Amino acid sequence: MNVVLDIEVIPRELRRESRKVQEYVWEKVAKREEPLSLDDYLAAPELPERAELRERIERFMALKPEFGRIVCIGMGHDAKSVLEKKAFTAERDEDEARILGEFWEAVKGQQRDWRFVTFNGLAFDVPYILKRSLFAGVRPSTTLALRRFALDSHYDVMQVLSNWDRFDAVRLDVLADLFGLQKGPKGMDGSRVYPLWKEGRFKEIEAYCLNDVQITYEIFLKVQEYFR
Repeated sequence: MNVVLDIEVIPRELRRESRKVQEYVWEKVAKREEPLSLDDYLAAPELPERAELRERIERFMALKPEFGRIVCIGMGHDAKSVLEKKAFTAERDEDEARILGEFWEAVKGQQRDWRFVTFNGLAFDVPYILKRSLFAGVRPSTTLALRRFALDSHYDVMQVLSNWDRFDAVRLDVLADLFGLQKGPKGMDGSRVYPLWKEGRFKEIEAYCLNDVQITYEIFLKVQEYFR
């Protein structure tokens, strides 16, 4: 059985982080390029002229499990020959631990019978889940496959198609277009997850996440015939 996995993530709020974290993020993202200081930025990050900087900071934090959080975990399995999908979604900050617990319960005691199918899951989704579980104090129920080249336990479509060279990787939406698949919802990409989450539009985030699960699976079915 194949289990397809995808996650959606958002940044934590920089103003609510410790000073050490604030300084670390600022050093990584902005210090060498921005004329204003960290304190000036924190005093009014919402100013229109700081929108581009704010987006850079939010993207950096979202993509790092140390500074982001998971708001949706999408899964699908083909045990009955069709892909059955479900999503665990966080509607509040404190819901992350709950959805992580639901994920670990879903994979409890099953992984030896499964092959995970992901798109960049070896480098992103699975390590992110593990680290967020660590920081949230949610104990894993099983071991998640993280070994490269072990396609029988974790088939990372992006890694396979790029021959394990991330610099040669092609985005999922581009691959979907090449295969004539419909990636949706229309006009949606990862950069829209945080604004939608703040607006309480959780069903749209779920739809986006589960569409990625479906697209990843459909591409996997094509690719596995050639790359085993």
